[in-house]
Amino acid sequence: MEMNNVKKPLIWTQAYPYGTKEGDEEAKFFRALARHAKFEYRSVGALVKDSGLTRERVEEIIDKYVNNFNPPLVYAHPDNEDHWGYWERCPDRLQSDKRNISQKDQDKRINKHLGDGAAHQTIDNVDDKTQSN
Repeated sequence: MEMNNVKKPLIWTQAYPYGTKEGDEEAKFFRALARHAKFEYRSVGALVKDSGLTRERVEEIIDKYVNNFNPPLVYAHPDNEDHWGYWERCPDRLQSDKRNISQKDQDKRINKHLGDGAAHQTIDNVDDKTQSN
């Protein structure tokens, strides 16, 4: 898959809180999620079993890495809501930026002028802009 126009997420070792109890739990989660190359997605039950964490803690970690990172590190399976994948195992889930170069340039200039708050808004609305053209 060509990923030239895709902003890659962080690698989990760059994102988790290293050296803390929370970080130790998140490391167990990511090791269970990304351990086997043959598994693109893992069920919450399998993550609980392999990591030794509670179901609630696994769901908290999933929520953190889906909603607090842009782009997310963890993606839901397209058909099975109980299965989750680490972005390096399911790179097809990364969305490419389909704006033409002039639109990207214009958005970059607007974001620079308005500051970081607008950058997230423009990035989130990429699909809306490309569909209206």
